[in-house]
Amino acid sequence: MKHLKPIFADALAQEQNLFVDRGRVHIRNKHWAPDEILEGLLDPDAYNDLFLDWVLERKEELIESAKTILDEYGLQDRFGKLKEVYGRGAVVPFVGAGLSVSSGYPGWTAFLRQHVRETAITPDEFDQILRAGQYEEAAQRLADALGPAFNEAVENAFGRSRDISGCVQLLPYVFDSCVITTNFDDVTKRCYESAGKPFSEELSGEHSRELPRKLAEGKRILLKLHGTSTSPRGRILTAAEYQQHYGDGDNLQRAIEAICSRTLLFIGCSLTVDRTLTAIKSFVQANGHDNIARHYAFLPAPNNDVEKNACRDALVACNVYPIWYPAGAHDESIEALLLALMDE
Repeated sequence: MKHLKPIFADALAQEQNLFVDRGRVHIRNKHWAPDEILEGLLDPDAYNDLFLDWVLERKEELIESAKTILDEYGLQDRFGKLKEVYGRGAVVPFVGAGLSVSSGYPGWTAFLRQHVRETAITPDEFDQILRAGQYEEAAQRLADALGPAFNEAVENAFGRSRDISGCVQLLPYVFDSCVITTNFDDVTKRCYESAGKPFSEELSGEHSRELPRKLAEGKRILLKLHGTSTSPRGRILTAAEYQQHYGDGDNLQRAIEAICSRTLLFIGCSLTVDRTLTAIKSFVQANGHDNIARHYAFLPAPNNDVEKNACRDALVACNVYPIWYPAGAHDESIEALLLALMDE
Protein backbone atom coordinates (compact mmCIF):
# COMPACT_ATOMS: atom_id res chain seq x y z
CA MET A 1 0.00 0.00 0.00
CA LYS A 2 3.00 2.30 0.04
CA HIS A 3 2.02 3.57 -3.42
CA LEU A 4 -0.96 5.25 -1.70
CA LYS A 5 1.16 7.29 0.73
CA PRO A 6 1.79 10.22 -1.66
CA ILE A 7 -1.97 10.37 -2.27
CA PHE A 8 -2.52 10.24 1.52
CA ALA A 9 -0.07 13.13 1.97
CA ASP A 10 -2.02 15.19 -0.55
CA ALA A 11 -5.27 14.28 1.22
CA LEU A 12 -3.84 15.41 4.56
CA ALA A 13 -2.74 18.70 3.03
CA GLN A 14 -6.36 19.31 2.02
CA GLU A 15 -7.90 17.82 5.16
CA GLN A 16 -10.88 19.85 6.38
CA ASN A 17 -11.06 18.12 9.75
CA LEU A 18 -7.77 19.61 11.01
CA PHE A 19 -7.91 22.11 13.87
CA VAL A 20 -6.76 23.01 17.39
CA ASP A 21 -9.31 22.87 20.19
CA ARG A 22 -8.65 23.29 23.92
CA GLY A 23 -4.94 22.89 23.44
CA ARG A 24 -5.17 19.67 21.44
CA VAL A 25 -4.30 19.21 17.77
CA HIS A 26 -7.01 17.32 15.85
CA ILE A 27 -6.34 15.53 12.54
CA ARG A 28 -9.29 13.57 11.20
CA ASN A 29 -10.46 11.37 14.11
CA LYS A 30 -7.18 11.55 16.11
CA HIS A 31 -5.92 14.23 18.50
CA TRP A 32 -2.77 14.96 20.54
CA ALA A 33 -1.55 17.38 23.17
CA PRO A 34 1.24 19.77 22.08
CA ASP A 35 3.75 18.08 24.39
CA GLU A 36 3.03 14.72 22.74
CA ILE A 37 3.80 16.25 19.35
CA LEU A 38 6.95 18.04 20.55
CA GLU A 39 8.35 15.11 22.52
CA GLY A 40 7.72 12.33 20.06
CA LEU A 41 6.79 14.05 16.80
CA LEU A 42 3.74 11.82 17.15
CA ASP A 43 3.65 8.21 18.18
CA PRO A 44 4.91 6.21 15.16
CA ASP A 45 1.71 4.20 15.38
CA ALA A 46 -0.39 7.36 15.07
CA TYR A 47 0.60 7.93 11.45
CA ASN A 48 -0.05 4.29 10.60
CA ASP A 49 -3.45 4.41 12.29
CA LEU A 50 -4.42 7.53 10.36
CA PHE A 51 -3.11 6.07 7.12
CA LEU A 52 -4.92 2.75 7.51
CA ASP A 53 -8.17 4.49 8.44
CA TRP A 54 -7.84 6.67 5.35
CA VAL A 55 -7.06 3.67 3.12
CA LEU A 56 -10.18 1.89 4.36
CA GLU A 57 -12.37 4.98 3.82
CA ARG A 58 -10.92 5.51 0.35
CA LYS A 59 -11.46 1.87 -0.57
CA GLU A 60 -15.10 2.02 0.55
CA GLU A 61 -15.65 5.24 -1.41
CA LEU A 62 -14.12 3.79 -4.58
CA ILE A 63 -16.13 0.56 -4.31
CA GLU A 64 -19.28 2.67 -4.02
CA SER A 65 -18.08 4.59 -7.07
CA ALA A 66 -17.69 1.30 -8.95
CA LYS A 67 -21.26 0.35 -8.03
CA THR A 68 -22.45 3.70 -9.37
CA ILE A 69 -20.58 3.12 -12.64
CA LEU A 70 -22.03 -0.37 -13.04
CA ASP A 71 -25.53 0.91 -12.27
CA GLU A 72 -25.16 3.73 -14.78
CA TYR A 73 -24.33 1.34 -17.63
CA GLY A 74 -26.46 -1.59 -16.46
CA LEU A 75 -23.45 -3.89 -16.08
CA GLN A 76 -24.00 -5.39 -12.61
CA ASP A 77 -24.64 -8.90 -13.93
CA ARG A 78 -21.70 -8.88 -16.34
CA PHE A 79 -19.37 -7.63 -13.63
CA GLY A 80 -20.79 -10.20 -11.22
CA LYS A 81 -19.89 -12.97 -13.66
CA LEU A 82 -16.38 -11.57 -14.01
CA LYS A 83 -16.07 -11.58 -10.20
CA GLU A 84 -17.04 -15.26 -10.12
CA VAL A 85 -14.33 -16.15 -12.63
CA TYR A 86 -11.83 -13.95 -10.78
CA GLY A 87 -12.70 -15.72 -7.53
CA ARG A 88 -11.62 -19.00 -9.15
CA GLY A 89 -8.26 -17.49 -10.08
CA ALA A 90 -8.94 -17.76 -13.81
CA VAL A 91 -8.63 -14.09 -14.83
CA VAL A 92 -5.42 -12.80 -16.44
CA PRO A 93 -4.92 -9.04 -16.95
CA PHE A 94 -3.95 -7.87 -20.43
CA VAL A 95 -2.30 -4.50 -19.79
CA GLY A 96 -2.21 -1.78 -22.43
CA ALA A 97 -0.42 1.53 -22.82
CA GLY A 98 -3.24 3.40 -21.09
CA LEU A 99 -1.94 2.23 -17.70
CA SER A 100 1.50 3.73 -18.38
CA VAL A 101 0.36 7.16 -19.55
CA SER A 102 -0.02 8.53 -15.99
CA SER A 103 3.65 7.60 -15.41
CA GLY A 104 4.71 9.83 -18.29
CA TYR A 105 4.98 7.26 -21.09
CA PRO A 106 3.35 8.17 -24.42
CA GLY A 107 0.58 6.16 -25.94
CA TRP A 108 1.65 4.31 -29.05
CA THR A 109 -0.43 6.44 -31.43
CA ALA A 110 0.84 9.64 -29.80
CA PHE A 111 4.42 8.42 -30.21
CA LEU A 112 3.93 7.69 -33.91
CA ARG A 113 2.26 11.04 -34.58
CA GLN A 114 4.98 12.90 -32.69
CA HIS A 115 7.80 11.46 -34.77
CA VAL A 116 6.12 11.54 -38.17
CA ARG A 117 6.77 15.29 -38.05
CA GLU A 118 10.48 14.48 -38.40
CA THR A 119 9.89 12.81 -41.77
CA ALA A 120 8.60 13.69 -45.22
CA ILE A 121 5.49 11.51 -44.69
CA THR A 122 2.28 13.49 -45.18
CA PRO A 123 0.44 13.74 -41.82
CA ASP A 124 -2.98 13.22 -43.45
CA GLU A 125 -1.76 10.08 -45.18
CA PHE A 126 -0.26 8.82 -41.92
CA ASP A 127 -3.47 9.49 -39.99
CA GLN A 128 -5.40 7.51 -42.58
CA ILE A 129 -3.16 4.48 -41.94
CA LEU A 130 -3.67 4.81 -38.18
CA ARG A 131 -7.44 5.18 -38.48
CA ALA A 132 -7.49 1.92 -40.42
CA GLY A 133 -5.81 0.21 -37.43
CA GLN A 134 -2.67 -0.57 -39.48
CA TYR A 135 -0.29 0.31 -36.66
CA GLU A 136 2.56 -1.96 -37.72
CA GLU A 137 2.38 -0.53 -41.26
CA ALA A 138 2.50 2.98 -39.81
CA ALA A 139 5.48 2.00 -37.64
CA GLN A 140 7.20 0.51 -40.69
CA ARG A 141 6.74 3.72 -42.66
CA LEU A 142 8.21 5.66 -39.78
CA ALA A 143 11.13 3.24 -39.31
CA ASP A 144 11.97 3.34 -43.00
CA ALA A 145 11.93 7.13 -42.96
CA LEU A 146 13.95 7.60 -39.77
CA GLY A 147 16.45 4.76 -40.15
CA PRO A 148 18.54 4.11 -36.99
CA ALA A 149 16.92 7.15 -35.35
CA PHE A 150 13.68 5.12 -35.07
CA ASN A 151 15.14 2.60 -32.58
CA GLU A 152 16.71 5.48 -30.64
CA ALA A 153 13.35 7.25 -30.46
CA VAL A 154 11.56 4.08 -29.25
CA GLU A 155 14.14 3.49 -26.52
CA ASN A 156 14.09 7.15 -25.43
CA ALA A 157 10.30 7.15 -25.14
CA PHE A 158 9.68 3.75 -23.55
CA GLY A 159 13.03 2.62 -22.12
CA ARG A 160 13.46 5.28 -19.44
CA SER A 161 12.66 4.47 -15.79
CA ARG A 162 10.19 7.23 -15.02
CA ASP A 163 8.45 7.59 -11.66
CA ILE A 164 5.46 5.26 -11.55
CA SER A 165 2.05 6.75 -10.88
CA GLY A 166 -1.59 5.78 -11.19
CA CYS A 167 -3.79 2.73 -10.82
CA VAL A 168 -1.22 0.41 -12.42
CA GLN A 169 0.32 0.17 -8.94
CA LEU A 170 -2.73 -1.76 -7.76
CA LEU A 171 -2.13 -4.68 -10.13
CA PRO A 172 0.20 -6.72 -7.84
CA TYR A 173 -2.49 -6.75 -5.15
CA VAL A 174 -5.24 -7.85 -7.54
CA PHE A 175 -3.45 -10.38 -9.77
CA ASP A 176 -0.79 -12.68 -8.37
CA SER A 177 -0.13 -15.11 -11.20
CA CYS A 178 0.35 -13.80 -14.74
CA VAL A 179 0.27 -10.47 -16.55
CA ILE A 180 0.18 -10.10 -20.33
CA THR A 181 1.17 -6.82 -21.94
CA THR A 182 1.94 -5.37 -25.34
CA ASN A 183 3.70 -2.41 -23.70
CA PHE A 184 7.38 -1.76 -24.37
CA ASP A 185 8.03 -0.05 -21.02
CA ASP A 186 8.88 -1.82 -17.75
CA VAL A 187 6.17 -0.22 -15.59
CA THR A 188 4.37 -3.47 -14.78
CA LYS A 189 7.60 -5.27 -13.91
CA ARG A 190 8.70 -2.48 -11.55
CA CYS A 191 5.26 -2.35 -9.91
CA TYR A 192 5.47 -6.02 -8.98
CA GLU A 193 9.05 -5.65 -7.75
CA SER A 194 8.09 -2.66 -5.60
CA ALA A 195 5.23 -4.68 -4.08
CA GLY A 196 7.66 -7.49 -3.17
CA LYS A 197 6.15 -9.81 -5.79
CA PRO A 198 8.72 -10.00 -8.59
CA PHE A 199 7.96 -12.13 -11.62
CA SER A 200 9.71 -15.47 -11.57
CA GLU A 201 10.00 -15.41 -15.33
CA GLU A 202 9.56 -13.05 -18.27
CA LEU A 203 8.49 -14.46 -21.64
CA SER A 204 8.48 -12.85 -25.06
CA GLY A 205 5.64 -13.34 -27.51
CA GLU A 206 7.42 -16.04 -29.48
CA HIS A 207 7.48 -18.19 -26.31
CA SER A 208 3.86 -17.54 -25.32
CA ARG A 209 2.85 -21.13 -26.05
CA GLU A 210 4.77 -22.09 -22.91
CA LEU A 211 2.42 -19.97 -20.81
CA PRO A 212 -0.24 -22.60 -19.90
CA ARG A 213 2.42 -25.02 -18.63
CA LYS A 214 4.19 -22.38 -16.58
CA LEU A 215 0.91 -21.18 -15.06
CA ALA A 216 0.10 -24.77 -14.12
CA GLU A 217 3.43 -24.82 -12.28
CA GLY A 218 2.29 -21.85 -10.19
CA LYS A 219 4.82 -19.39 -11.57
CA ARG A 220 4.29 -15.63 -11.59
CA ILE A 221 4.85 -14.79 -15.26
CA LEU A 222 5.15 -11.55 -17.23
CA LEU A 223 4.38 -12.17 -20.90
CA LYS A 224 5.62 -9.26 -23.01
CA LEU A 225 3.80 -10.15 -26.17
CA HIS A 226 5.67 -7.60 -28.31
CA GLY A 227 9.04 -7.56 -26.54
CA THR A 228 10.77 -4.51 -25.04
CA SER A 229 11.91 -1.09 -26.21
CA THR A 230 15.56 -1.76 -25.42
CA SER A 231 16.00 -4.82 -27.66
CA PRO A 232 15.03 -4.45 -31.33
CA ARG A 233 15.91 -8.12 -31.89
CA GLY A 234 13.01 -9.36 -29.76
CA ARG A 235 10.69 -6.46 -30.41
CA ILE A 236 7.51 -6.82 -32.48
CA LEU A 237 6.51 -3.38 -33.67
CA THR A 238 6.92 -2.78 -37.39
CA ALA A 239 5.43 -4.81 -40.24
CA ALA A 240 8.85 -6.34 -40.91
CA GLU A 241 9.19 -7.39 -37.25
CA TYR A 242 5.72 -8.96 -37.28
CA GLN A 243 6.71 -10.91 -40.37
CA GLN A 244 10.02 -11.97 -38.81
CA HIS A 245 8.46 -13.29 -35.59
CA TYR A 246 5.01 -14.41 -36.72
CA GLY A 247 5.58 -15.25 -40.38
CA ASP A 248 2.36 -16.14 -42.17
CA GLY A 249 0.32 -15.65 -38.99
CA ASP A 250 0.30 -19.25 -37.74
CA ASN A 251 2.72 -18.42 -34.92
CA LEU A 252 0.60 -15.47 -33.82
CA GLN A 253 -2.52 -17.61 -33.97
CA ARG A 254 -0.91 -20.25 -31.75
CA ALA A 255 0.20 -17.53 -29.32
CA ILE A 256 -3.36 -16.20 -29.17
CA GLU A 257 -4.73 -19.68 -28.54
CA ALA A 258 -2.31 -20.03 -25.62
CA ILE A 259 -3.23 -16.76 -23.92
CA CYS A 260 -6.95 -17.26 -24.56
CA SER A 261 -6.90 -20.43 -22.45
CA ARG A 262 -7.78 -18.14 -19.51
CA THR A 263 -10.28 -15.31 -19.20
CA LEU A 264 -8.51 -12.10 -20.22
CA LEU A 265 -9.30 -8.73 -18.67
CA PHE A 266 -8.13 -5.91 -20.94
CA ILE A 267 -7.09 -2.86 -18.92
CA GLY A 268 -5.71 0.33 -20.43
CA CYS A 269 -6.17 -1.07 -23.97
CA SER A 270 -7.85 0.93 -26.71
CA LEU A 271 -8.96 -2.33 -28.42
CA THR A 272 -9.18 -0.80 -31.86
CA VAL A 273 -8.84 -3.18 -34.78
CA ASP A 274 -5.26 -4.45 -34.88
CA ARG A 275 -3.43 -7.67 -35.66
CA THR A 276 -3.80 -9.10 -32.13
CA LEU A 277 -7.55 -8.48 -31.99
CA THR A 278 -7.96 -9.85 -35.51
CA ALA A 279 -6.18 -13.05 -34.43
CA ILE A 280 -8.49 -13.37 -31.41
CA LYS A 281 -11.49 -12.93 -33.71
CA SER A 282 -10.21 -15.71 -35.98
CA PHE A 283 -9.77 -17.97 -32.96
CA VAL A 284 -13.37 -17.28 -31.90
CA GLN A 285 -14.73 -17.92 -35.40
CA ALA A 286 -12.85 -21.23 -35.59
CA ASN A 287 -14.05 -22.50 -32.21
CA GLY A 288 -17.37 -20.77 -31.50
CA HIS A 289 -18.22 -18.18 -28.85
CA ASP A 290 -19.60 -20.71 -26.38
CA ASN A 291 -16.70 -23.16 -26.61
CA ILE A 292 -13.92 -20.88 -25.37
CA ALA A 293 -13.32 -18.49 -22.48
CA ARG A 294 -15.13 -15.16 -22.49
CA HIS A 295 -12.98 -12.08 -22.07
CA TYR A 296 -13.73 -8.65 -20.60
CA ALA A 297 -12.45 -5.11 -20.97
CA PHE A 298 -12.56 -1.95 -18.86
CA LEU A 299 -13.20 0.77 -21.44
CA PRO A 300 -14.22 4.45 -21.48
CA ALA A 301 -17.75 4.77 -22.80
CA PRO A 302 -17.96 6.22 -26.34
CA ASN A 303 -19.65 9.56 -26.89
CA ASN A 304 -23.03 8.23 -28.02
CA ASP A 305 -25.09 5.07 -28.23
CA VAL A 306 -24.35 4.55 -31.94
CA GLU A 307 -20.59 4.52 -31.33
CA LYS A 308 -20.98 2.46 -28.17
CA ASN A 309 -23.09 -0.21 -29.89
CA ALA A 310 -20.69 -0.40 -32.83
CA CYS A 311 -17.73 -0.79 -30.48
CA ARG A 312 -19.61 -3.41 -28.45
CA ASP A 313 -20.46 -5.44 -31.54
CA ALA A 314 -16.85 -5.38 -32.79
CA LEU A 315 -15.62 -6.57 -29.39
CA VAL A 316 -18.25 -9.27 -28.98
CA ALA A 317 -17.12 -10.70 -32.31
CA CYS A 318 -13.81 -11.29 -30.49
CA ASN A 319 -15.63 -12.71 -27.43
CA VAL A 320 -14.65 -9.59 -25.47
CA TYR A 321 -17.40 -8.00 -23.37
CA PRO A 322 -16.98 -4.33 -22.39
CA ILE A 323 -17.41 -2.89 -18.91
CA TRP A 324 -17.82 0.82 -19.56
CA TYR A 325 -16.74 3.67 -17.32
CA PRO A 326 -17.13 7.44 -17.83
CA ALA A 327 -14.71 8.92 -20.34
CA GLY A 328 -12.34 11.36 -18.64
CA ALA A 329 -12.27 9.43 -15.35
CA HIS A 330 -9.71 6.86 -16.45
CA ASP A 331 -7.46 6.09 -13.46
CA GLU A 332 -10.08 6.59 -10.76
CA SER A 333 -12.64 4.41 -12.55
CA ILE A 334 -10.19 1.57 -13.22
CA GLU A 335 -8.98 1.65 -9.63
CA ALA A 336 -12.58 1.57 -8.40
CA LEU A 337 -13.44 -1.39 -10.65
CA LEU A 338 -10.31 -3.31 -9.63
CA LEU A 339 -11.09 -2.79 -5.94
CA ALA A 340 -14.67 -3.91 -6.52
CA LEU A 341 -13.39 -6.95 -8.40
CA MET A 342 -11.29 -8.14 -5.45
CA ASP A 343 -13.77 -7.05 -2.77
CA GLU A 344 -15.32 -9.97 -0.92
